[in-house]
Amino acid sequence: MTPTTTTPTGASGGGTHAFARDGFAEAALHELKASDLEGAKVYGREDETIGSVSALKIGSEGRINAAVIDVGGFLGIGAHSVLVPFGDLTVLRATGGSDVRVHMDTTKDRLKAMPHHGG
Repeated sequence: MTPTTTTPTGASGGGTHAFARDGFAEAALHELKASDLEGAKVYGREDETIGSVSALKIGSEGRINAAVIDVGGFLGIGAHSVLVPFGDLTVLRATGGSDVRVHMDTTKDRLKAMPHHGG
């Protein structure tokens, strides 16, 4: 799918850009479960796959405050894991469906340059 718009906003995760895709709408965070996000592909600013969500970090208030993104590797082997604030992500859900897309206004190279998250 190709992007239809990218505009500044307070996106679903609180990110600085909204990513609109045909057939998808911003997900209401209160309707998402961890299982909806864990394993989801992460797409970059040019709608390219840049990684996948391997884990979520939950704060003391019970809200998701960060996500561990695996970049590179094959089937989880050799992946570079990075921790990103959940506010940097925009989560879209298929209208009338359960497919979830996670978007981030960055590139795979920038994620690979971030410090490795080991825990």
